[in-house]
Amino acid sequence: MTTTPTATTTAVQAIEEAEAAWLVALVAGEEALIPLMLPDSRVVHGPVGMVDDRETWAHFHVTRRRSVSAKATELQITVRGNTAVTTCFQEMHTVLDESLPPFLMQETVTRVWEETPEGWRLAHMVMGRRFPPI
Repeated sequence: MTTTPTATTTAVQAIEEAEAAWLVALVAGEEALIPLMLPDSRVVHGPVGMVDDRETWAHFHVTRRRSVSAKATELQITVRGNTAVTTCFQEMHTVLDESLPPFLMQETVTRVWEETPEGWRLAHMVMGRRFPPI
């Protein structure tokens, strides 16, 4: 884990909890994802770098690539004031076709979190898919 010298243990723990909640929400679905995101957040995803708002991306995630499990490794956290940048390797077992078993997707993900009165919320996320999975 990487943090700036001014990051408090409490802030780092809160961001780790936000990251864990995010992984749970990826599996739980649209209704769980949207509350963890700021209203004006953006997600950059897909092989051609689509840029979607939170509602469009959450709906896409659930309808086009429903995850049945998600985990993250090698989480790195950098905190600067009320902004945190996290980077990790993320794995999701994803249903692309209901007649096939879930497909393993691996991504390198960077998320920007903003501290709000309700807790840390996602402001921006960039996902770069790794093919073939390793």
